[in-house]
Amino acid sequence: MKRYSIDHKSQIPLHAQVESLLREMSEIREYKEGKYLPNEVELAKQLGISRNTLRQATNKLVYEGILLRKKGVGTKFADTSVNTRLRNWSSFSQEMKALGIKIKNYEIRADWVYPDREVAQFLEISQDTRVLKMERLRGTVQGPFVYFFSFFHPRIGLTGREDFSGSLYDILENQYSTRV
Repeated sequence: MKRYSIDHKSQIPLHAQVESLLREMSEIREYKEGKYLPNEVELAKQLGISRNTLRQATNKLVYEGILLRKKGVGTKFADTSVNTRLRNWSSFSQEMKALGIKIKNYEIRADWVYPDREVAQFLEISQDTRVLKMERLRGTVQGPFVYFFSFFHPRIGLTGREDFSGSLYDILENQYSTRV
């Protein structure tokens, strides 16, 4: 890996310099191809900064969807081949609220299940790792009109006992620091 450095005498905050440096690193071929970054301790030591400073920069890039962090595995740059220009998606709850439509939940179910091959591949887990499957039948007082089902990677931390009656995006972002 090319040696990178941080200017400790600069007026630019260290975390901002690290963030900029990581953005540069995202253009390196080996990182574009999925190579993991050095672990947090090594990278902080190489840059001469604290782990907290490094974490502040990486957390921002994770939030922006530039970095992916896998607990116990490492941190790598997100695959940018499938990317949209959308900065924020609206949840169904948010869209209906914006339209002045009151939503009614007809059925909400959350169970831990073993994923099929397609779901396991998408979540990059083995089929013997249980995932949370949530199903919601929603509509208006006139009747149900939409059925959602979602699978959640165990690393997110959902228990299945959350109150899924409102916005799923709010739960993920506010309770689990997971950007949607």
